[in-house]
Amino acid sequence: MRGRAAEMRPVGGPLVCETRGVPIALLVLALAALAAAAVLATALRRASSAAAAAAGRAAVAARAAEDAERRRCATFQDLPFTALRVDASGRLAEANLHALERFPFLVAGMTVLEAFSEHRFAERVEAALASLEREAFELRLFAAGRRTYRVSVAPYEVGGEPEAIVFLTDASDAADYRELRSQFVANVSHELRTPLTGLRGLLEALGDPQMDAATHTDFVRRATSETLRLEALVTDILFLSELESTSGLPASSRTDLAAAVAETVHELSAVAGEHGAVLSMELGEDVHVQLTERMARMVVRNLVENAIKYAGPGATTRTSVRREDDTVVLTVADDGSGIPERDLPHVFERFYRADPSRSKRLGGTGLGLSIVKHIAERFGGEAVATSREGFGTTVTVSIPASPGPGGGTPDAPAAP
Repeated sequence: MRGRAAEMRPVGGPLVCETRGVPIALLVLALAALAAAAVLATALRRASSAAAAAAGRAAVAARAAEDAERRRCATFQDLPFTALRVDASGRLAEANLHALERFPFLVAGMTVLEAFSEHRFAERVEAALASLEREAFELRLFAAGRRTYRVSVAPYEVGGEPEAIVFLTDASDAADYRELRSQFVANVSHELRTPLTGLRGLLEALGDPQMDAATHTDFVRRATSETLRLEALVTDILFLSELESTSGLPASSRTDLAAAVAETVHELSAVAGEHGAVLSMELGEDVHVQLTERMARMVVRNLVENAIKYAGPGATTRTSVRREDDTVVLTVADDGSGIPERDLPHVFERFYRADPSRSKRLGGTGLGLSIVKHIAERFGGEAVATSREGFGTTVTVSIPASPGPGGGTPDAPAAP
């Protein structure tokens, strides 16, 4: 048979059929393909899992970035001082709520110079952006009132581009206090130098052996007067310094202001007689205040003594104290020469004198009314002066009344 002869041939032994190897090869190929498919499927599953994990991590990172941005924005906006974000070109990119309240004209895209009209401010911000080094300085701005600010410029880089956060803290009160302190020191130095110079001259003159007795007596009197004036000035300066350095109120103090008025008017009656002045008083009831006894007497004495010395001979000084609801009102009025209108707004300023030569001649320190106002305001009250030339002056001090004895407040005075 030709077909069968074609499938078999002798090979030097028994006949072998060649068709048996084909199914095995196909089976091997099939198994290999299955294995490859399984490996591919595993790789795909792994790739899919990796992609899903990467997508999850990306989502988490995105949420974290959003949360961080929200926290940054919330923190930036709620800062209790002015904060600005400036981009690489020196333009405003962001301003917090405090900044917009203080400077409502700020708009994104403005340069620092356009916003604040201050060249030194713009130059320091530009220098910080260029050097990436922090800048700190004080600056007086007129953009929203004449205020002094402490400015801090903190530069940083984002994507290779410089940016900066600019902080502005209002330091006006501290700057004003420094200026006031400087003026006070200068005034004190001047006020102390004047009597000391006069005293030194008098003492040098007293060393002259040829001075006659009358001149010697006059120089001794004048030297004594300068010494007393110097002592009064030092006393007032120390008392004012004590007031400013003591915080809070003396909780255990409760003083009858009527008693302080009665005692002070009695003590000054001899001084009033020397100046040809007449004293009268009107005392109300239940006029206790939280001042210490020393403070109360200082307030009354400064006001009555001023009226005696500056009202002029023949003037009458009326001192009254009364209760008005929850306030004790102390009034010292005279019918003397009065205060010029131009000087009236300044009478409570330290060392201010409407008539400097007359004040020094009468032994005034220029601090009496300043002390009165300081005490009144420290206790939540006020001091007000009204005057008209030729018709006299009235000074009114209003201080919150102290609770009565039933309120449990002790009557013992405390040191200021």
